[in-house]
Amino acid sequence: MTPLKSLIDSGTKLWLDSVEPELVRTYHSMGATGATSNPIIIAGIINTGQCDARLEELLKSDMDDNAIAWQVTDELVQSAQNVFRSIWDESNGNDGYVSFELDPLLEATDCPLSISERIERYVELGKKWSNGHQNRMIKVPATPAGLGAVEPLIAAGVPLNITLLFSERQYLTARDAVWRGAQQRSDTNRLKAVFSIFVSRIDGYISKHVTNLSCAPNGRWRFPMLSGCGS
Repeated sequence: MTPLKSLIDSGTKLWLDSVEPELVRTYHSMGATGATSNPIIIAGIINTGQCDARLEELLKSDMDDNAIAWQVTDELVQSAQNVFRSIWDESNGNDGYVSFELDPLLEATDCPLSISERIERYVELGKKWSNGHQNRMIKVPATPAGLGAVEPLIAAGVPLNITLLFSERQYLTARDAVWRGAQQRSDTNRLKAVFSIFVSRIDGYISKHVTNLSCAPNGRWRFPMLSGCGS
């Protein structure tokens, strides 16, 4: 039995940290049940050149650069959703999701919007990019504005991946916001949220500052594209 198979057999749901089409197909065949994306991941895919033909088509339209970037993001995430859709169906909407991250510039230090305006923007974008999608999760950060958007998005039936959780306080705030939003729904058909504890930053710190620590005590394995010892 491989370490990956052992991990899956233990009940762990493995989501790929990429929406690169070939990787999605490969890891789906190996047992991955979902995927996640962010602007850096999308930029990396674009930098490989595999989106060049599509970009050339979009550049001939009247779309500006920002709109083109989000269109490509939407299409890459949708492609991954298609791969994992059968898992979503078989699990009755409990798995098989692909995460779509909203505009990170809403958290830029020079963003001119107030916290309340950022919340409104997160809600607007969350509804926009989830509309018409069954197995897409909207990713929002556990910042003041992101957390402020959780309740209205859950109330609107938008599945959420609440990310950048570093503390118990953030988790409890997010959890309570999900619960309040859930109370406003008459059905639970699109009631789904996950909480992403950001352990990769801890992994990165350990890899850099505790270089003599072996893989064994951490229970970490070597998986390409997955956080782990030696990655």
